[in-house]
Amino acid sequence: MRHNPVFAFFLSVLLNVRFKNSLVLLTLFLFFNQANAQQSDVTFFVIGKHGNYVQNPSGQHEAEDFSFFSEIFLTSNGDASDATLRFPTSENVNYRDMREATGGDRDNILLISGGVRPKTYADLLDRYPDGNYRFSFSTPSGSVNNGLLSFENRPLPKAPKISVQQGGEKQCAVMAPGSNAVVRWSAFAEGRADPNAILDDLIFVILTDADGNRVAHSGRPFENRPYLTYASKNFVIDGDLLRPDQTYTLSVEHALLDDTTRFDSVPAFTTRAVTTKLVLRTGPADLEMCIPMTTIPSLSSQVTMFYYKDLEPAAYFYGDLLGLEKTLDLTWVKFYKTGPASTVGLVMEGDGGWHKVQAENSVMLSLVTEEVDAWYERLKDKQDLTFLKEISDGGPIRSFLLADPGGYTVEFFEWLEAPE
Repeated sequence: MRHNPVFAFFLSVLLNVRFKNSLVLLTLFLFFNQANAQQSDVTFFVIGKHGNYVQNPSGQHEAEDFSFFSEIFLTSNGDASDATLRFPTSENVNYRDMREATGGDRDNILLISGGVRPKTYADLLDRYPDGNYRFSFSTPSGSVNNGLLSFENRPLPKAPKISVQQGGEKQCAVMAPGSNAVVRWSAFAEGRADPNAILDDLIFVILTDADGNRVAHSGRPFENRPYLTYASKNFVIDGDLLRPDQTYTLSVEHALLDDTTRFDSVPAFTTRAVTTKLVLRTGPADLEMCIPMTTIPSLSSQVTMFYYKDLEPAAYFYGDLLGLEKTLDLTWVKFYKTGPASTVGLVMEGDGGWHKVQAENSVMLSLVTEEVDAWYERLKDKQDLTFLKEISDGGPIRSFLLADPGGYTVEFFEWLEAPE
């Protein structure tokens, strides 16, 4: 076994102090020695299911692929061998030693990467089902045999939305080399502290160059350096790492940790994680300020509002006669789904509705977005727009209203409490 000063101290106590039952102490010593010796080789162990998303310049996300992985993270001087993983289907897979890899793939871990990556999460679950996974590996001073970790039937977290700031700009189209870049992401709403007090849900930020080499990393747990948890809000990339006229890929991962436990002293857990990737580039060496990105805030769906003095006949028509799915049912407004991202809203004339029923029609175009404040900031100073209502919260939404040239009302709103 490797020399360890803690073990040496414990052994000296064993040899120099008289105990009534030295056999008990010797047993405790051997257990303590083996547990900590394993931790001197392996920092932690993980089995994961993962989704990759790409974020385009306008902030929209597109699913790229989904993957299964398992990693045994080694200490700087650690070693492990004979590593295998058994799936719920009883299939056994051997780990690959990434210390023998080349280029950006080289790492101080043993890895199972899952092979072909499905295009949907459902296909991933077919290949790598939820349930019990058993793993084994050996270290120079101990081993784990048939360790058990489990996956529950739960969804992946929401893909984080990334922004990169330099010099106060909220999003950079071109970064200034040599200047620190602040990476931010949408809130990790699903994240939580670990009820077992082993490891809280994690966030990882990685910047790689065009060749796949890591330029910056936010850190990993159990390695005696800082790392990010679900409560972290940002990560700063040292400007000295940003070279002129280069293309980089920025990745932000939100990782839920489910089955957290320890085998001897080695932490182990299952994770369901999602990574968003954003392609960035730097300008020439003499570029001193970030060039801000000119983007149109995203829209997620569309609602058309119809106004009535009596909702019941309209509800009967859309719900019973047409058979549309009802997604919201309040006393003064009802929503019926008309497509994957479109809805008709039936509104009772009165305090809750904006319009009065007209002899011919009363129509409002309501645009649903997750960036209502960004839309408001973009439009508020345009001279040719007429605002009917400034941005504010009301009921389950945050919204503002415009009048179009024909006198119709256009509403931008964001759910504060979205219907199921």
